[in-house]
Amino acid sequence: MIRIYEQAIETKDIGLFRSIRPNLSRAEETVLMNSFRQIDSQEIDIKVESLRIDGRTASARLVRRDTLTTAGRRQVQNSQQTLLFQKTEAGWIISE
Repeated sequence: MIRIYEQAIETKDIGLFRSIRPNLSRAEETVLMNSFRQIDSQEIDIKVESLRIDGRTASARLVRRDTLTTAGRRQVQNSQQTLLFQKTEAGWIISE
């Protein structure tokens, strides 16, 4: 699931992103699409710091290193992120 999330962002594939985050609001999709347009390429390195599964819900604390290329300039951004997951009949999705 986390690798698909990473791939969706790196390939700027909104359809792939929606396959793992189907509850994405129109406003969230607009923000995501605008960020895709603003950069030429993005590489993400994700390290899972912790993973907690509690029945049909789960959470993962991530450390991200994003390498962005915009107008020929490379920039590295480090961040932490927590993803919340929910298990559906079709499989796991990102709920937040």
